[in-house]
Amino acid sequence: MNTMNILSEQERLVLLLRELYQGHGCVRFPMRRFEEYALYLENKSFLTSEQVLSFTDGNGKLMALKPDVTLSIVKHARRGRECVEKLYYHESVYRASPTDHEFKEIEQIGVEYLGNIDRCATGEVMWLALESLRMIGREYVMDISHMGLTAGLMNDCGLDGEAREEAFRLIRQKNVHELRAMLTAKGLGTDTVERFAALLTISGTVEEMLEKAAQLTLGEASRKAVEELSQLYSDLRALGMESHVRLDFSIANDLDYYNGLVFRGYVEGAPRAVLSGGRYDHLMAKMGKDADGFGFALYLDELNSLATLPSRDEVDVLAQYAPEDDAAKVLTAVKRMRELGLRVLATCGEAPQVYAYRHCRFDGERFVEVE
Repeated sequence: MNTMNILSEQERLVLLLRELYQGHGCVRFPMRRFEEYALYLENKSFLTSEQVLSFTDGNGKLMALKPDVTLSIVKHARRGRECVEKLYYHESVYRASPTDHEFKEIEQIGVEYLGNIDRCATGEVMWLALESLRMIGREYVMDISHMGLTAGLMNDCGLDGEAREEAFRLIRQKNVHELRAMLTAKGLGTDTVERFAALLTISGTVEEMLEKAAQLTLGEASRKAVEELSQLYSDLRALGMESHVRLDFSIANDLDYYNGLVFRGYVEGAPRAVLSGGRYDHLMAKMGKDADGFGFALYLDELNSLATLPSRDEVDVLAQYAPEDDAAKVLTAVKRMRELGLRVLATCGEAPQVYAYRHCRFDGERFVEVE
C-alpha cells in the first residue's frame, strides 16, 4: 500500500515539503523545545507577540518555550559567511493568540539560508517559498516588497525616530490619507510626500510597477532596492513562476532586524497569509554573526481553515483511454497501477476536473505518460 494514501493531507504536505527542501541541499536543523528566556527578552520587537511562556528549570535558570524558530537558528548558526548554510525545520512554537490571548501551539515548517546570500541563493529561497505554496494544492500568490525602498526614501528625506516608526505603521495599514498628513506636518515637501503616497497606490503589472517605483527613488539605497526586485522578478520569470508574483510596497517589517526583500504568501480560502519571510541581516549582526540571513516559514495551522472548504480532488494517475480500446486490457493496466498503491482515475475521452500528478493515455497495451 502507498503510505501517502493513509496520511492526512497535512502530513502528506509536510513529507512533500521535506523532500523538496532536502532536494535543494537543505539539512534539518535539530531544534530544542526550550531556550533561555533572555534570548527573547533581548529581541522582543522581533517577535509577533511580546508574551513568552517562561518557567524556571531545576538549576534556577529562567527558560522559555520557544515563541520563534529563526532566533534559535541564528543563535546556533556559524559566525562567518564563508559558505551558505541551508537549513530547514518542522517545529512548533508557542504564542499568545491575538484574539483570546491564550497560549497556543503553532506548527510551522520553513527554510533558512545563512552565510553569503548572493543572487542565486536569494532566487532559490523564493523558488522554495513559491513551491511550498503550490504544493498546498490551491490557487496561490506571493506579495513581495523590499525594505530598502521605503527605508531608503526615509533616509533620503531625513525621517527618523518616532516619525519613521509612525510612517511605517501607516504604510503597513495602507493609510495614504494619514500618511500624507503626517509627512506634511513633519515639514516634508509636496514632491517627497507624494513619492511615499505613490508607493501605496502604484498598480499594474509587475513590470509596470517596477518602472513606476524606479521613478520614485531618490538615493542609492532605494534605487538598489528596485534593481534587486527587478533581478528577482527576472529570475522567477525564468523559472516560470512570474504569474504567481505581485508587488506590495506596504509590506514593512522591523528595520532593527530586517533589510532587503520581504514577502508574504496567500492561498485560496485562507483568511490570512500562510507564509512569510524576508532578509534579516540586521538580526544576524545584532546576534554577533558576520553573515546574511534569508528565509521563510509556512504556518501549517493557518491551513486548518481550508478543511472546511471543498478540497480539490487529487489522484496519482489520470488514465485516459479511447472508446475503441479493449476494455479487458484497460482494466488490466489499471489493476497493475492499483497494485502499486497508486490512486488511479480511468476515464474515457474528456478529462474531468481533477489534479493528477501524472497524466497517461492508453496505447493499446498499457498507459503511457503524456509529455
